[in-house]
Amino acid sequence: MSRPPRTLLVGLDGATWDLLDPVLRAGALPNLRRFAEASARARLRSVDPPVTIPAWYCAVTGRSPASLDAWGFTAPSGTAGKMEWVSTYRPHDALWDVLGRRGARVGVVNFPTFPAPPVHGYFVGGMLYPGGRATTHPASLATRLEQEFGPWSYDLPGAGRGRLPLALRTLEQKARLVEALEKEAPSDLLFVLLCETDRVQHDLYEDLLRALRRPDPEVEAYWSALDRTFQRIMEAFHRGHPEEGLTVVLSDHGFGAQTGEFYTNRFLQRTGFLQVLPGAPSETGPRLRDLLASLDRVVPLRRFLRSRSEASTDTAGKVAGSAEERPKPSVSEGGEDGGPGDRTFGWYSQFIDWDRTRAVSFPIPEGIYAAQRPGHAPSPEERASLKEDLRRAFGSLRYPRITLVDPEVAYGRALGPHAPLFLLYAEDHAWETHGHFNHHRTYLAHRPSYFGRQGTHRPEGILAVGGRGVTPGVLKEAVPLLSLTPTLLDAWGLPALTSLDAPANPQLLRAMGGAPAAP
Repeated sequence: MSRPPRTLLVGLDGATWDLLDPVLRAGALPNLRRFAEASARARLRSVDPPVTIPAWYCAVTGRSPASLDAWGFTAPSGTAGKMEWVSTYRPHDALWDVLGRRGARVGVVNFPTFPAPPVHGYFVGGMLYPGGRATTHPASLATRLEQEFGPWSYDLPGAGRGRLPLALRTLEQKARLVEALEKEAPSDLLFVLLCETDRVQHDLYEDLLRALRRPDPEVEAYWSALDRTFQRIMEAFHRGHPEEGLTVVLSDHGFGAQTGEFYTNRFLQRTGFLQVLPGAPSETGPRLRDLLASLDRVVPLRRFLRSRSEASTDTAGKVAGSAEERPKPSVSEGGEDGGPGDRTFGWYSQFIDWDRTRAVSFPIPEGIYAAQRPGHAPSPEERASLKEDLRRAFGSLRYPRITLVDPEVAYGRALGPHAPLFLLYAEDHAWETHGHFNHHRTYLAHRPSYFGRQGTHRPEGILAVGGRGVTPGVLKEAVPLLSLTPTLLDAWGLPALTSLDAPANPQLLRAMGGAPAAP
């Protein structure tokens, strides 16, 4: 392409064709359906781990989690038991940085980075807001958001069914913001991330599926609001002529129903990798939770316990999603929420014997890390030996099926001492994995009815590209998320950034009217 077309990227966090296709066929998303039918669409293969951070960072930079040293919302801080937020893709360049340096005006809405980086245009941070408020560029935009659009939501608050009406408001806010800013100074590249899809699917995945069979006014209103927001963003950016530019709709990962839970730190404790100090809290509470979970298999207890579980981290989602859903603590506080009745890893870490512990699972994602012993960083030889011992321990499990992914093997490079030893997936991503200590047993094969979370991440997301020069159709092979940035740069006729971790995707590039670059 001789001149980069104006390009709109719409992120539907956690979107999956498994859910969207039947919703599209049911007619609940007419605008998205028209777009999808006129697009080149494909399954999208996420990164390891398939988590909002680092997946969105990888999507817009073309660099892997290993290059970004970003493996989730939190990471070990270097101090035993303490976490820190992972909050930026910098110092690497994102797509908007590349175009901005060439004079293109860019807009970014709701992207998870803190603080908001300077760009040639505007940037509204989202999801990450230590201290209670996200940042914007220019800084004055944050005040304008509150004044013009009401109390601005940088994430989707609430839980369970309560998230559906709130989603209507947050989607409306994003649509109005884009309409106002694009009218004042149109962007050449606009990236809008809608996190509502992820949050609703975490809590209500089964409800969304059930609504396909039985009318559900609240779910119907949610789909209508999502579809309307998408169309308003399209119209505000393309000004009625989407065929003259490009539109890319994508997700960072996919989603599916959650059927069970694996408690990684409990397993590490059982197998001797994690040691607790004498006088650690009694196991009465966790054993009682195990009993309730067992009773729920016989008599669903949702009616009696759901409201209570949503108010505490007994729900798997609240434990694993505490940083994702309500990131209130500052980086220095290390996520030490919780207490005796809510045994998050941050709280329980004070009872771990760090001198004798070899490995732990840090939250979000629940990867397995070498323990941070005071005054000692494990040598490469010690890490290698620990990996072999962990492989043997997990290899002895007959149930559940546990997949250990070695990130050094997955990304073909040596990693630093604070990178995860393994990424852990249970029952082929159908179970969630957790590092908290709220349950005494190592797993729940049956997700209790009173748990707030119904959905969990899958590695396969969505991708659809429409507009100028695009040949509609379904691509045969999945497109790697890492290839998005190099493919767009190639399609735009711009030189590729150095040290990208994936090449342009040939089938996607052909569908966009370009030809694969010569090797």
